[in-house]
Amino acid sequence: MTLLADILAFPLFLMELVWGAIRFSTDVFLRAATSAEAQTAALIIAFLAGVSEMLGQSVILVVNRVPLYRFLASLAFTGLTYVITALAWAACAVAVAPLTRLGVLAPGEIAGVIGVVSLAFAPRLFGVFSIAPYFGLALGHVLDVWAMTLAIFGLYAGLGLPLAAAAFCGAAGWGVSYGVRSWLGHALAVPLGRLRHAVIGSPLERSPQQIIDDLARRIAGEKKP
Repeated sequence: MTLLADILAFPLFLMELVWGAIRFSTDVFLRAATSAEAQTAALIIAFLAGVSEMLGQSVILVVNRVPLYRFLASLAFTGLTYVITALAWAACAVAVAPLTRLGVLAPGEIAGVIGVVSLAFAPRLFGVFSIAPYFGLALGHVLDVWAMTLAIFGLYAGLGLPLAAAAFCGAAGWGVSYGVRSWLGHALAVPLGRLRHAVIGSPLERSPQQIIDDLARRIAGEKKP
C-alpha cells in the first residue's frame, strides 16, 4: 500500500513543481536545487515537455496512419532530446560561471543546476499548442523566453547567485548549448536525419503551419468524389 501511495503521489508532486515553476516560486526552485527527488522530477518534466512538443507535430503521423510503435518512439525520441538539451544547458551554465566575478557555480553544484534548468522547461509542457495555425510559432517563441526567464530566476533563487550572474550564466549557458547543438546538428545532419527518420518514419521538417496546410489538403482530397 505504501508503494502504491508513493506511485500515486508522484504525479501530484510533478504537478506541484510545474505549478510552482510557472509562478516563479522560490521554494520550488530551492527544492530543485537541493533535493535529489525534485531533480529527478525536473528531468521528467523536461522529458514530458519534449513529448508535448512532439504531440503537436504527431498530428501528421496520425493522419498518415503511422504504426503505434513509431508514434510512441517519436514521443520518446523528442523527450530525450529535451533532456539532453537541459543537461547541455546546465553544463554550459556551470562552464561559463567563472567568467563572472559576481558568482561562481562549483562543479559540485551541477546536480542543482540540472534540476533548476530542467524545471525551467515547465512552460514547454504547453508546446503541444504550437501546432495551432497563425499563432503557434509565436507561442513557441513565448515559451522559449518564459523558459529562459525561469532558468535565470532559478539560478538566482535556487542557487543563490546574484541576479546579474544568474542572467549571465543562464543566458550564456543557453547560448553556448544552442550553438553547440546547432553546430552538431549541421555536422551530423545526415546521420541524425537518418536516425530520426528510422525512429519516427518521417523527417518531420515542417512548421506547424505547414502541417496544418498538409492536413487541410489531405482532408480536401478525401472529400473529392
